Amino acid sequence: MIETVAEFIRLVESDDPDERRRSTWEDALPQVWKALVDDHPEMRFWVAHNRTVPEEVLRILAVDPEWRVRHRVASRRSCPSGILELLSNDTHDSVASLVAGHPNAPSSALRRLAKYPWDQVSEKAIRRLTDRGEMPPIKDGN
Repeated sequence: MIETVAEFIRLVESDDPDERRRSTWEDALPQVWKALVDDHPEMRFWVAHNRTVPEEVLRILAVDPEWRVRHRVASRRSCPSGILELLSNDTHDSVASLVAGHPNAPSSALRRLAKYPWDQVSEKAIRRLTDRGEMPPIKDGN
C-alpha cells in the first residue's frame, strides 16, 4: 500500500519499471489520494492512471481543467457509468470519443454524443446505440 504523497510521487518519477508499476496498481490511503488531488495538480494524471483510485476521486478528476486527466479517466475500462455520463458533456474531442466508444457508457450519454459535432464521435455513439438495439436520435443538420 502506498502510504504517503511523497511515496506516490517517488514511484511515479522512478526510473525503475517495478516502482512505476506500483504507482499504477497499488492502493493508497484515502488521505493520500485527497492530498495528491488537492495539493499536487501535476500528479492528477498519474492518480487517474492508478487502477485502484476510488470513484469519489475519479469524480473529481473527471472535471479537471486538464483534458489529459479527463481523457485518462474516460479511458479506464472500469470507469463507472455515472462518471461517463458526466464526461459525455466534455468539449474535448478526444474525451468525447472515448466516452462514445466505452462499453459502460449509459444510453443517455450515447444519445447526447450521437449529436456531437465531430462525425467520428457521433458515428461511434450511434453505432453503440444501434448495437444495443436502441434507436439513435437524429443529428441536427449543418
